[in-house]
Amino acid sequence: MSRAERPIGVELFAGVGGMSLGFEEAGFNVVAAFELDEIHVEYHQKNFPRCQTIKADISELNGADVRRLGKLGDRQIDVLFGGSPCQGFSLIGRRDHEDPRSELLFDFARLVDELKPNYFVVENVGGLLIGDAKRFHDDFVALVEAAGYSVCAPWLLKATDFGVPQRRTRVFIVGYKRKLTKPIMPIGSFADATEGSERNGSSLELCPTVWD
Repeated sequence: MSRAERPIGVELFAGVGGMSLGFEEAGFNVVAAFELDEIHVEYHQKNFPRCQTIKADISELNGADVRRLGKLGDRQIDVLFGGSPCQGFSLIGRRDHEDPRSELLFDFARLVDELKPNYFVVENVGGLLIGDAKRFHDDFVALVEAAGYSVCAPWLLKATDFGVPQRRTRVFIVGYKRKLTKPIMPIGSFADATEGSERNGSSLELCPTVWD
């Protein structure tokens, strides 16, 4: 399949492109990415030279800006994705729920409403589902549901389950237009050596270690 035939992806809070890489390897054409940090923008451009990488504050963008700056025209966006700032939710941080960066999750919801992608994916720390932080998750879900989307139950995924030598757990909020197919949560095929090599009665390959 040529790049022109691939489903179109747009990334918010792009960093240097970790999620862009994942979506590209999954067969998407990531055509535009938005990031505030100048250094990250520079390296995203180097990592994805065919992508329009734009330095911008997500809170100050509207859907028309995203289409204009990303040179999207009126093309349908297949997936809008990104990892909004996690400092206010992280269990290893101060979990300051007054952190203004936490509100950027709602700007993501606003852009879902304005851009009307077929699907969206938000990545964040597992702390988003715990304690006072959960209201941010619940309010986000309410906003995108009001915009016409269905939302999967949160996907809490561990990196080691997918062969990545890092004990890191992340939550993924996945939504889709109600007329479209509901995404299915992926199931990892690796096991962390500290947890045994079986899951649900199946024997699994051990996740590689950093030493490996």
